[in-house]
Amino acid sequence: MWVLFAFLLLTAAQLPVDDLKFVNMTDAYGLTVRETTSICRDGVGFIWIAARTGIIRLTDSDSRIYQLPSESVAVSVEVACLDNNLYAFTNQGEIFRYDLLMDRFERYFNFARCTGVAGLWLFDLEADPDGGLWLASSAGLYYYHDNQYVKIAPETGAVTDMTPLDTHHLLAAGPRGIFLIDTERRSVELWNRTWADIEPVSLLFDRGMSRLWIGTQSDGLWYVDTATRQLHAATAPHFPQQCIKDIELVSDSTLWCGIDGRGVWKLSRDGSRVLNIWQEDADNPLSIRGNGVYDLYWQRSGRIWVCSVTGGVSVADLTSPAVTRLQHRINNPNSLVNNHIHALIEDSRGQLWAGTNSGLSCWNPHTDKWINYFEERDSEAFIVLALREDSDGNIWVGTYAHGVYVMDGKNPRIIAHYTRQTGILAKTGFVFDILKDRNGDMWLAGMGGEILKYDYLTRKFETYPVKPIYTMDEWDDHTLILGCNNGLLLLDKNTKKLTTLLTNNMIQDVAVVQDKIWVGSNGGGLLSYNMRTNAVEKYDMRQGLISNYVNSVLYSDGYLWLGTDKGLCRFNTIDKTITTYSSPMTISNVSYNSDACFQFHNGMFAWGTSDGIIILDPKTLNMQEPSGRIYIQDILLSGQSIRQYPDLLHKVPLDSISNITLNYQQKNVTIHILPLGNDSRAARFSWKMQGFDDDWSDLTDQRDINYTNLNPGTYQLSVRLYNHKLISERTLTIHITPPFWATWLFKIAYILFAGWLAYFLLRFYMNRLNQRYTEDKLRFFTNIAHDLRTALTLVKAPIDELNQTNSLSGHDREYLQLAAKQTERLTSVAKQLLDFQKVDTGKEQFEPVMADIVVLIGCRVSMFETMAAAKHITIAYYPDTETCLTAIDTNMMERVIDNLLSNAIKYSPEQSAVEVHFRSDEDKWRLKVVDRGIGISREAQRELFHEFYRSQNALSAQISGSGIGLFMARMLVELHNGKISVESEEGKGSTFEIIVPRCKNEEYKDTGKQISAPQDDLSNDCPTEDMRILVVEDNNDLRNFMIRPLAKHFSVETAADGVEAWEYIQQQIPDLIVSDIMMPRMDGLELCRLVKSTFETSHIPIILLTALSEKTDELRGLGLGADDYMTKPFDMKTLTQRIVSIIRNRRILGGRFIASGSMTEVEDSAGKSVNTLNDAFVKRAMEVVVQYLDDTEFSKDDFAREMGVSTSLLFKKMKALAGMSVVDFIRGVRMEHAMKLIRENRYSIGEIACMCGFSTIGYFSTTFKKHFGKSPSDFTG
Repeated sequence: MWVLFAFLLLTAAQLPVDDLKFVNMTDAYGLTVRETTSICRDGVGFIWIAARTGIIRLTDSDSRIYQLPSESVAVSVEVACLDNNLYAFTNQGEIFRYDLLMDRFERYFNFARCTGVAGLWLFDLEADPDGGLWLASSAGLYYYHDNQYVKIAPETGAVTDMTPLDTHHLLAAGPRGIFLIDTERRSVELWNRTWADIEPVSLLFDRGMSRLWIGTQSDGLWYVDTATRQLHAATAPHFPQQCIKDIELVSDSTLWCGIDGRGVWKLSRDGSRVLNIWQEDADNPLSIRGNGVYDLYWQRSGRIWVCSVTGGVSVADLTSPAVTRLQHRINNPNSLVNNHIHALIEDSRGQLWAGTNSGLSCWNPHTDKWINYFEERDSEAFIVLALREDSDGNIWVGTYAHGVYVMDGKNPRIIAHYTRQTGILAKTGFVFDILKDRNGDMWLAGMGGEILKYDYLTRKFETYPVKPIYTMDEWDDHTLILGCNNGLLLLDKNTKKLTTLLTNNMIQDVAVVQDKIWVGSNGGGLLSYNMRTNAVEKYDMRQGLISNYVNSVLYSDGYLWLGTDKGLCRFNTIDKTITTYSSPMTISNVSYNSDACFQFHNGMFAWGTSDGIIILDPKTLNMQEPSGRIYIQDILLSGQSIRQYPDLLHKVPLDSISNITLNYQQKNVTIHILPLGNDSRAARFSWKMQGFDDDWSDLTDQRDINYTNLNPGTYQLSVRLYNHKLISERTLTIHITPPFWATWLFKIAYILFAGWLAYFLLRFYMNRLNQRYTEDKLRFFTNIAHDLRTALTLVKAPIDELNQTNSLSGHDREYLQLAAKQTERLTSVAKQLLDFQKVDTGKEQFEPVMADIVVLIGCRVSMFETMAAAKHITIAYYPDTETCLTAIDTNMMERVIDNLLSNAIKYSPEQSAVEVHFRSDEDKWRLKVVDRGIGISREAQRELFHEFYRSQNALSAQISGSGIGLFMARMLVELHNGKISVESEEGKGSTFEIIVPRCKNEEYKDTGKQISAPQDDLSNDCPTEDMRILVVEDNNDLRNFMIRPLAKHFSVETAADGVEAWEYIQQQIPDLIVSDIMMPRMDGLELCRLVKSTFETSHIPIILLTALSEKTDELRGLGLGADDYMTKPFDMKTLTQRIVSIIRNRRILGGRFIASGSMTEVEDSAGKSVNTLNDAFVKRAMEVVVQYLDDTEFSKDDFAREMGVSTSLLFKKMKALAGMSVVDFIRGVRMEHAMKLIRENRYSIGEIACMCGFSTIGYFSTTFKKHFGKSPSDFTG
């Protein structure tokens, strides 16, 4: 039985292409036009169809109707594409020409009105190379050109049709014979007169066989051999003797005849055999629509178009593979019960089972008989959703709300029915899928939230509670794949455990291929889940799918065949390419249903669609290489067609323009585009507006590109056409002009009109801007000065240290003094940076002295030898004289020379040379600095001496610089009435030249300064070895350097910033703090505030270090309680001396406040600001000691307890504030009190000793004498 079915399918696959499936295009596009009479194709690629109600233009994906401006109602309308022009004409002689610019038909001329012939009938048009028209009419042959017409050869009589013979000749036929028309000479001659009583209607010249074919009104088909010019009747048997409206040569092999009332007849090329006939079949939707065929058109891509006056336009693809369509035939019980297919299977006997919206159908291919089940249910629809054959050959039928039926496959009858009423389907009767696993068990899934397994061995059902399931497949012997409305699940058959693989996707169908699960989703495209790596991949319309709604998935030979709601796709699982079959139309213009597909045993496919069953052989589906282009149909400006503004198009067809210019009100633009090509239904677009969009849009079949609120400017719209790949791209430049008030002319007029007011406002604004700019520059250089001063401290301090070393040789000391001198100079330069404002504003003070410029330059060159040697650069000085006295500002000139030398070395590569040349004349001197560095471009040289300018190659080389050096040099040279210039070539080096007038006035004096080493005046009378100093500095080098000189006298600890210092102070209270001000996280001022406002630390002296030299900065630090303030760069000996001075002063003041009883009086007398915490602490200490003055057992521990502090903290605060220990403090207070009592002369020495806490008079006297230098008796006498 299977062998017979396979034979039938294979036979169907091998049928000739004459078994065509026609698609009615008027139905496909939803057109109501039925009376079509003519068809042609223009040079752009549009199909034009003439109908009584208008002209239809078609592409695969678009249709539109054009109305003719006709003056009367026509019986017949025809269309013709002639000489790249499109014409339409009516039988009454009105001729229209398509205006490509305005996209409409316009009246060309009224032929009947021109001739004045009553009842004239126009049959045909032909064009010649000169643009003239030849008109075949009932009144004879006419020629029209340049608004003039002439009748050609009146003897021709009526002419019913014409056909081209060659480039310059036409053949015309009428009742009087066949005529040869010479279009160049505009002459006519009789070509054949051998007419019988026949009436010619249509002509076709077959150049290959040299035959002129003649279709007649009622005498069949005839032909004339051009060699003999003899008339012959076609010999095809049974050919109808009816009106042949058109003859078409197809594929250079067959003749197709459109016969009014008899459909389409296909003949052999010689007309001897009838090969096929196509006529309307009311029960076959794939037949031609209407037998009144008026015109045929064969498209070179393989399509044949048929125009009928009763059924519109039908089209068939001659290159289509063999496709079998099984559909419901009206009033034919031996057909499919319903066209909406939900499920398909092929049983073991070769029968095809189909589940539909109206029951179950079974087709027996051996007898070509259909048996339909469950169709006679009037109360409700019987929808079959799932089909599966079990191991016994029975067919399981899953339904919508009616449970599951089991049919006997051999003798179709119902052998079982499982429903909710029978207790098998506990929750619902909706069964969406049925699966037979490898063990032969049957699995039922649906909406009830459970899966049923029918055990083939035990014949019993088992329930698995899960979500509602739409589709199932088997992964392995123990695992099922379940597709539900929100994801993909795995079900373990043994444990009933569910595992979620995918979420947020409605699953339509699944297919297992090796280690991947391929999933068709509802709106999410095609998904791939890798069971080995758990990786998920997604493929949708952006990758080439025709739709994101993938309803069915079928795997075969490395390809996934995807049925979507818009057609069929093929997915290559190896290279991931996607092929969309938008042709043939029999498989593309349908919606493929969910999980309704299978593959026959012979490899053919069956698909369930919304319009029947499609059976095809995938091997015959040959993909045509897509081609095409983008056509601009219209551009809407704020909703109005651009064709309403002809001036914008400049008399160029809209599709041919590449740029348009719009005004500012036309800022809302919509571009309507169409895909033209051999497969435009699968076309997708992507676009990007340069100047508006950041990226390309997603692929879409949308035809309208919308942009709103475009600002004035120039935009470039790029549109790409994709059909599996990029096949075309075009651009459109859109320029939107600004409004008149935004044009330059208006702005200039406005500026002139308000010029007098703008002048004063601008002047005021520029002054304010200049002031702010000057302040910014000053702030900039102030920060630079801070960095320089910090660095100079590190340079100056080691030099000062080395300068005190006695073991230096003469040369060493000379070098050291040179370094010291230059350090002082750098310190001066740091200060002079702040004078940049003076230079920029012209306030720099020029102070010339007589100096030897040769020696000065030589000294500066020597200064840079070390810098040059570090880069292995040779620097050489070539003066033309040994001395040259002239008046210069040495300070300014040194800065100029230093800048030129520094730049030359900085921008020169290693192993190069820098040359310094000096030349002097009587009236001027010249200095040239030559390097072989990166050079300066010609464009950059014009800006080089402007402030803050740096050339591009210097920036690219990532060489540091501020861009003010050469600007400063130019300003300083100009103060000497000189000039500075540059000659350079990029990549070869530069030469800078200074020319300065020479001045010999002897009144100028040299004011150079000498640097002397500081003297060591550090006092050693104050022991400091036990003092702990905390150094807080964020510069690592400076911090590390300060440790060494300070460590000679103190115990030194360090911190990198205020936060770290404060953490240390809270744990280990130092005796003194030296802190920088400008630090990250916490600066020195904040640290000072914390220390001085905290009781435990308020006694600690603080010295602040900073590069800020303003008086306000110093006053701020002292106001926070700082004990001293030093400006960078500072001398380490000076810092050490100040530390020692603070410690010494603390000790001197220690005894004073014991006598006064307050820190306030002592510190005020010393000129220090009073710390209230310290004063309160001292007063409290005095009160405690006085309270226990007569207590001989009063100790430091008692003292600390009364003060509420630890013994160690009491010691540190006493040491810091009084400069003495706790015991010395108690003893001092007692001695001062004893002196007071002695001077009162009221008590004896013994009484005073007891009153001051001494147990013996001798100990009291010894202590008193040690404290005051005299015994108590010396004060009593």
